[in-house]
Amino acid sequence: MLYLSGAITLLSILVLGSFSKLYTKYIFLLLSSSNLLILGVYCFFNYLSGNGFNEAILFHLIHGINGFGVNEYVLPGLILFFYFLSCIAITLFLNKRIYIDAKNNLVSDIIIIFVTCLALLLNPLLKDIKSIFFSSPTDSYSEINDFYNKPITFTKKPDSIIFLYLEQLERTYLDETIFPNLTPNLKRLEKKAISFTNISSPLATNWTIAGMVASQCGIPLLTPIASENSMAGMDEFLSSATCIGDILSNNSYNLNYIGGSDLDFAGKGKFYDSHGFDSVQGWYELEDRLIDKSYKSPWGLYDDSLYEIIDDRLMYLKNTNQTFGLFALTLDTHHPNGYIANSCKDRVYGDGKNLILNSVHCADFMAANFIEKIINDDMFENTILVVLSDHLALKNTASDLLQEGDRKNLFYIFKKDAPNQSINKIGSMFDVTPTALSLVGTDILGLGLGRNLFFEDSLSNNQIGIENIISRNRNKILSLWSFPQIDTNFNINIQNKKINFGERSIDLPALILLDNNNKVEEIMFDFYNANPLPRKTNELDDKQSFIWIDTCLRIKAFKNLLPAKESSDLCALVGIKGKQDFKLFEDLTYLTDDLIFQFFKDTKESFFNMN
Repeated sequence: MLYLSGAITLLSILVLGSFSKLYTKYIFLLLSSSNLLILGVYCFFNYLSGNGFNEAILFHLIHGINGFGVNEYVLPGLILFFYFLSCIAITLFLNKRIYIDAKNNLVSDIIIIFVTCLALLLNPLLKDIKSIFFSSPTDSYSEINDFYNKPITFTKKPDSIIFLYLEQLERTYLDETIFPNLTPNLKRLEKKAISFTNISSPLATNWTIAGMVASQCGIPLLTPIASENSMAGMDEFLSSATCIGDILSNNSYNLNYIGGSDLDFAGKGKFYDSHGFDSVQGWYELEDRLIDKSYKSPWGLYDDSLYEIIDDRLMYLKNTNQTFGLFALTLDTHHPNGYIANSCKDRVYGDGKNLILNSVHCADFMAANFIEKIINDDMFENTILVVLSDHLALKNTASDLLQEGDRKNLFYIFKKDAPNQSINKIGSMFDVTPTALSLVGTDILGLGLGRNLFFEDSLSNNQIGIENIISRNRNKILSLWSFPQIDTNFNINIQNKKINFGERSIDLPALILLDNNNKVEEIMFDFYNANPLPRKTNELDDKQSFIWIDTCLRIKAFKNLLPAKESSDLCALVGIKGKQDFKLFEDLTYLTDDLIFQFFKDTKESFFNMN
């Protein structure tokens, strides 16, 4: 699609010399330049994800890229910038080169416009956008019983649990026919584990935070993207979802997360804070542990530093005599090139020319050392260790080789006295937690869309297909974000620029949408500058009740009122779209839920009686 779309556009440009009408010339220039620009954007996204414009790209565009390791992407960004300049130059050149000849046939103009439209329709970026936003679920399937939400109880004294996520270190790297002797240590230790060899990454699970949500909550990471809701100002991450952290926390586990990257990136910190973790630490929380703070990769801690910190934490947790959970994420195998820690300077794979394979070879060495420490320690008597990839590898220097294999995730479980076995049962990342928790003393059979693979069949084995099951359950999954309600101790903290809802809060500015029963059905935040709140408010459906809290200057400009004295002052606009009556609150100290509800009661009565 990429090459076909580009070839059609370039061929049209090369053969074209004139149009019969001026307006057809401008239509051609608009369509052709647009297609070339969009193709450039697609190539950039494809470089980032290895799979064009997908859910991972969309998630990070919406949620922000704080903590993103930008160093690896400076050159592609510059290439995209100069590509844009080239497209603009080509358009200006064509504007002068293509002339108007009234003797030409209008039919030929229409044909070339049609061909240009065809090239645009074949653009792979538009295809990807269509597949994300406009895919239709299968009508012949019911979502009844898809979600497993039965109570989970511990039937014996619980064991501690360790989750070690190996960044993008998928099972395919263990294939000796493709990567001989690349991961000798993980292959050796597989004989001491329960190894699941057929674990896939379904829709909305194939990036780090999505892989964590899938493997810990049994659901894909879907967000209310249709409304361009950034979720950036929300206080909790999937607060109504039941995840492994919630289950373990309710049973008095001491829960810890340690990762080498910025917790703000993709909301990892907020996810763990929202689901029962007692200690959540990333780069900024851990950097003081480094003797040399300059010893870091563009993403954060090198893995040798991370493993030292994890070892120290395990020693501390072991001495507390409390059941614990420790979840950790490595970094050095991050695409596209990976990173080599000091402890692996002399460890190269083959001739050392393939950079990501060097980092995988090193990761195999360090992960194996960590695993052997655990299984040889006396804590292993009552601790299980889960080792898994967070997701399949994204585009890197070994992508062509990876495509030759059967792309599956790594998933080992180490447990004292458990029979070591290789299980080729079809499964997905959704099945990780229900499968692992069955070995720490619970009666779990499923969680969300996940199933305990020791006793149940994965939904990935369902004849309708896991992608269709996700699609049919989309609304259920979106509801798990759970918006706070304004009838719960509603007040505005002007100094901190937050709205408090009892124990919960959101950041300001915000646009709150209410249903006919005055229940919060959605909260919107500024999507950077792409779709600010004034535009969102203007685009609301008629009869939509809303509360918009923002700077007085911004709100008054929207309502064509006299400007505020100071742009930093906050105001609240309460109204119903399509109704001229509204209430402007300039002193938010006295804004209560009773005043809001009374306004909607009075306004709705007059509004709906008129229609």
